[in-house]
Amino acid sequence: MKKLKIGILGTSNHYLKRIVLPLQKTEYCESYAIGSRNIEKAAALAKEFNIPLWYGSYDAVLNDPQVDMVYIPLPNHLHKEWVEKCIDAAKPVLCEKPLGMDANEAEAMIQKAQDANVPLMEGFMYRFHPMWQHVRNIVRTNQIGSVQYIHTSFSYNNPSPGNIRNIAEFGGGALMDIGCYAISVPRFIFGREPERVMAFQSKHPDFGTDMHSTAILDFGGPRATFTVSTTSQAFQRVDIVCTSGRISVHIPFNTFVDVPAKITVVDGIGTREVEFPVANAYGVMFDAFAKSVIDGSSIPLPGIDAINNMRVIDAVRLSAQKEQWVTL
Repeated sequence: MKKLKIGILGTSNHYLKRIVLPLQKTEYCESYAIGSRNIEKAAALAKEFNIPLWYGSYDAVLNDPQVDMVYIPLPNHLHKEWVEKCIDAAKPVLCEKPLGMDANEAEAMIQKAQDANVPLMEGFMYRFHPMWQHVRNIVRTNQIGSVQYIHTSFSYNNPSPGNIRNIAEFGGGALMDIGCYAISVPRFIFGREPERVMAFQSKHPDFGTDMHSTAILDFGGPRATFTVSTTSQAFQRVDIVCTSGRISVHIPFNTFVDVPAKITVVDGIGTREVEFPVANAYGVMFDAFAKSVIDGSSIPLPGIDAINNMRVIDAVRLSAQKEQWVTL
């Protein structure tokens, strides 16, 4: 079976830690070329992980006629520029979350991709993990009643001034980096958009980024809350509380790829631990996107989902600035 040849823009630590190995085991795509402004870095990474080609620029990757699709793990402020260049080069593109710096950027990218008939997808990998598919099915089939509230905690401690997640103009801060997950989850579970949000943020004294962001998302009765932080102990968890039970997702996002994922489900009968076969959400996501490109079918995560997630991010920022509810 034909595999799509992927061109990778950049040698980010994220790509090295979470993407390079899963792509060696995918069914529908494979790493083919990697580009970096530092060709020595590109060459070293390519040789280490058997990537056939390396280039000293991102443009060179896009100009390679053998590249079938592009993956963008660049800093947030570069997403729009390079997504649009991929579209101009007629290369289907999978871009890391969040898609843009704000909803206007996301809308512009999606519209350009649709006009050019070039597939574009935002890389929310967690949705592809069997664990999350199971969680959503429990809720959809009313096994533990209707959802009353969802709470997401997500944090890490990153004190490095040079890290892109701590540079405001690069789209850094807790909300953009990990708050986007905390917003995506209740939208995924409820299957609709929040009506209004109330948010609070604390700025880092040196970086100027939000080091703590907390928000309430009102879904017209049921609510979702979250706290995300870049200056706290590494921790992540999602709790979904319903009228007759609850689900706890213990490692919801950076799910381990070498041990089974696990959730706890409590209902009227008792408590059970549900385990899932070892899976790599990134690899599943890449295969799902590549297969849709090969088949010419709809991409797994439609563009409107990326736009709507950015709209909530924008509303959270505005609410924190105004210290009041913001209606979407």
